[in-house]
Amino acid sequence: MEKTRVAPVAVVGSGMAGLVTAYLLHKDPHQRYAVKLFESGGSLSLDSASVSIPNASRTSADRVDLPMRAFAGGFYNNLKVMYDHLGVQYRSQPFLFEFAKIETETARRTDGRRDSSYFIHASNFHQREQRPKAIATITYMVEVLYLLACYTWFSICCFLVAPREGNGRRASENLDEYLMRIRIPQYFVTYYILPLMSSVTTCPHKELLAFPASDLVGYKRRTHGAPHYTVSNGVKTVQDKLVQGIEYELAAVVSSVERQGEGVKLSWKKVGASDRSTRTEYFDRIVLAVAPDIVGRIFEPLKYHMARIPTTVVESVVHTDRGMLGNQDQVEKCDDHDAQLIYLRTSTQGTHQTESLHVQPCGAIVTTCPFSPIDPSLTIHSAKFTRVLRNPESRRIVNNIFEDTPGVHDDEKALPPWRNGDGNVWLVGGWCWDGMVLLEGCVVSAMRVAEAFGVEVPWRR
Repeated sequence: MEKTRVAPVAVVGSGMAGLVTAYLLHKDPHQRYAVKLFESGGSLSLDSASVSIPNASRTSADRVDLPMRAFAGGFYNNLKVMYDHLGVQYRSQPFLFEFAKIETETARRTDGRRDSSYFIHASNFHQREQRPKAIATITYMVEVLYLLACYTWFSICCFLVAPREGNGRRASENLDEYLMRIRIPQYFVTYYILPLMSSVTTCPHKELLAFPASDLVGYKRRTHGAPHYTVSNGVKTVQDKLVQGIEYELAAVVSSVERQGEGVKLSWKKVGASDRSTRTEYFDRIVLAVAPDIVGRIFEPLKYHMARIPTTVVESVVHTDRGMLGNQDQVEKCDDHDAQLIYLRTSTQGTHQTESLHVQPCGAIVTTCPFSPIDPSLTIHSAKFTRVLRNPESRRIVNNIFEDTPGVHDDEKALPPWRNGDGNVWLVGGWCWDGMVLLEGCVVSAMRVAEAFGVEVPWRR
């Protein structure tokens, strides 16, 4: 009997999408694919920004994931069953959100600064709501009644009022347009919806309002009342399980991906190597698990369209500057239970923006999208990463590539003629589906590629 030919496959990028794709192809029961992973950094990127910090007893270290990798039931169904298949341990994690206002964008800190907290919310109402100490009881009750009315109306609309889809004459409805149409008060939008969703999407208010309304509405529908989870020992455990047995090349910067006969040519350089010449390798198929700006830079057929998918750079800082938390009495009170504290501090002047401060069990604080000054002497680690944003135009481009509810467009040039898999090149990533740019999109897009390659997804059995 003739032996089946093993097809060489390259996966560029080692985030969640790249690792899951490589894992599925490597685990093909028929062993039809020889997978090689390329990563531009000095370590695999899923866990590259994370840091280990000694816990309070100093007997071991806690792994602090950057960015935060918490996931909610209902939305992350495929991620959750994949973790079950891999044997990754995760646990239910309640959160305590404190909403606060910052008077200036620079947020100058002074000794004994006034507590700016205006609401404290327990995720899924796992405990009784707490009143911020600086707010009078009557004022707080008015705030609660206002919030209850707004939240109830918002929830009803998310389930009963569908966002408007686009057609040849208009784009699909963005979040700002949807919120105005359902008449959600601006105060509730600015100081409740946007701070909370900014912490989920790690992007500024202005960019979040430009997201397709279907993203937020779909997320709300699927996570309503669902618990949150965190991986017990950080995503490094996930990374180690996914990459086991797979060949990978670190510090390999890919410069181009080109169709070559029946295969694909990949050109790359080794960072820091004495030989800086461009190296070329040939593969039957290539999977690009990188951000759209990188796709456009190395893959000519999508250069024009990838430039129309917005991205931004997000910073996360790990530190021990507890002076940023404000109400220390509240912090100490909350340390008695398992809930993790997340402070959402929103500027009240200029362009509204929110910085989130996530208090870790080890005592360290992770501040994402910081605009308040952090004491440099108390900074442990900082990292910057690319966040892919969404808007109605980029949604239409992505949906056309992946053939997810493609719409008619007046300008033919506005939509790429290229489809995922054309020329034996595939795309995967959190942005490669019609939904929020989160880890679930990474898993779903990787599963699609595996199925296109004829590989069974084991956790779908």
